[in-house]
Amino acid sequence: MNSVTLSEIPNQVDVGIVGLGPVGAVLAILCARAGLGVAVFERDREVYRLPRAVAMDHEVQRQINFLGVSEAFRAASQDSIGYEFVNAEREIIVARYPPPVLPPTGFPWARVFHQPSLETALRTQLADCPSASVSLGVTVTALAQEQDSVTIELESESGERRSLNCSYLVGCDGGRSMVRRNINHSLNTSMDDLGFDEPWLVVDVRLADGINELSKVGVQLCDPTRPTTSVQSGPGRHRWEFMILPGDDREEITKPESILSWISNWVDPALVTLERQAVYQFHGLVAKKWRDRRVLMIGDAAHQMPPFLGQGLCTGFRDAFNLAWKLKEVVHGAADERLLDTLELERRPHVTQITHDAIGLGRLVCATDEEAAAIRDQEMKAGHDQAGESLFPKPPIIEFGVLSEAMGGLVAPEPWVRGADGDAERLDDVVGYVPVLYLRDGENLSEESIEYIKA
Repeated sequence: MNSVTLSEIPNQVDVGIVGLGPVGAVLAILCARAGLGVAVFERDREVYRLPRAVAMDHEVQRQINFLGVSEAFRAASQDSIGYEFVNAEREIIVARYPPPVLPPTGFPWARVFHQPSLETALRTQLADCPSASVSLGVTVTALAQEQDSVTIELESESGERRSLNCSYLVGCDGGRSMVRRNINHSLNTSMDDLGFDEPWLVVDVRLADGINELSKVGVQLCDPTRPTTSVQSGPGRHRWEFMILPGDDREEITKPESILSWISNWVDPALVTLERQAVYQFHGLVAKKWRDRRVLMIGDAAHQMPPFLGQGLCTGFRDAFNLAWKLKEVVHGAADERLLDTLELERRPHVTQITHDAIGLGRLVCATDEEAAAIRDQEMKAGHDQAGESLFPKPPIIEFGVLSEAMGGLVAPEPWVRGADGDAERLDDVVGYVPVLYLRDGENLSEESIEYIKA
């Protein structure tokens, strides 16, 4: 995408965004479409070319469709038809399969995908937003808050420097967030450590021509000698995650020959090409404060979770959709800035619960004591046999914030409606990113009621 130089950036913008990963791109698109002036700053020039997130739930697929990148997403993804937990003997101890009916959004319960393809599509959409500028190869080195703006200091790859004022600044700058460090320092706060810290080796491969997938279900091998995850990561790709054990030589286990040896238990190594191998520290962290006056943060800057539920990137998308309309209302003077406090009020408990759930599952998976693992297997299998097919995991309900009664806090269904030409269309495609009022008996409203609602 086109990148503007520092001299081409306006002196004042409504929203500055630090980081052009997928969460930053989503927030920028939504803010620009809402009529806000947006400037995005990203230190790297290219989309990170290797897979990271690999799972997307139905709610976020709806958001992807709303953003206009569903075609690119579908081309780089495939349905996930289930997840099986197996013991060392490869016997299923618990299995989770999608229900036979679609969720309220009308999209598949889950899909696995190739993240760089999605990011490229998001950047293409952002390039079509005239009120948004993107500066690649630019680092935000410092920020200072004033009464009615935030001043940020910028530095390009060539050493050029300048400052910029924005009404609000949002950190989408990942796990090592500069914005988070500033908020924590300003408010004398920190991250809540939810008590999970395990190193895993993540391996991404491309499959040989003609092989689209190795299996139709994801597999969690609960083997105490080496807990392992095996999942699809989009058409023609696959991922393994191997738990690193005490005594492992990290330099040795990340060598291609070592990785191929481990993979040989799952597939003929001749059928795969290594794309990436990296050691990740899986942990659960949630920032205590997400906002300091005119500076906010979302995505990995605000929270990090282990990948066992496939919800890391999904939570970042939810953050962006939660925040963008609130920034619009506040910047345009339609709402008090206290509305921005509801970002944390709504999102933090939701993210915390998902992270706890992911950690709970991770602790089951990461059992390396053989006796404890055997007891775990028996308990999980007994529960599964009693309950039948386990339910597909559902995100928790939002309980606080901008909510009303009845269905407040639940995922809103997306009905099909008749468009102007009479064809059936998704509601989101017809109304856009605006508040929608659902009525039980709208056809029998009086004219006075309709005029009151419009007002």
